[in-house]
Amino acid sequence: MNIMHKDFYASGFLYHPRSQQILLQQINSANNDNVWSLLGGSNKKKENFEEAFLRIINSHLKLKLKPSFIHPVYDYFNIGKNKKIYIYYANVSKRGKFKGKKKIFSWFTFRQIQKLPIPEQIRHDIVVGQRVIESSIRKRLGFRTIG
Repeated sequence: MNIMHKDFYASGFLYHPRSQQILLQQINSANNDNVWSLLGGSNKKKENFEEAFLRIINSHLKLKLKPSFIHPVYDYFNIGKNKKIYIYYANVSKRGKFKGKKKIFSWFTFRQIQKLPIPEQIRHDIVVGQRVIESSIRKRLGFRTIG
């Protein structure tokens, strides 16, 4: 289903199942603190959510992923950005080292993330992402899940 919305923000992270680590980027916050964040950006005309996320991953990391590798986490309306935010994660088989212009990328376990400087909303997005990943693992193993 190719549903397009006028203006939205697609955001998320790469997930390496074997090491159970996610890739985050370090950015300067509004008060010049270095904080860790998801990879994200606004959509372009006629892009759906998945296309926007794939383009963003490719533009930040020079990594082309198949659409089947990405998974939705959830979405919400962000009053500050006045946009709907769509959160995704993408499974990757290798933990690559990525370098960007003026950007630092690093892999972290969910436990390590608890100690990082991360904006509250981003932290919440990661926690929800972790729960979605854990639920999909339980489902694959044949356990009952909610939803």
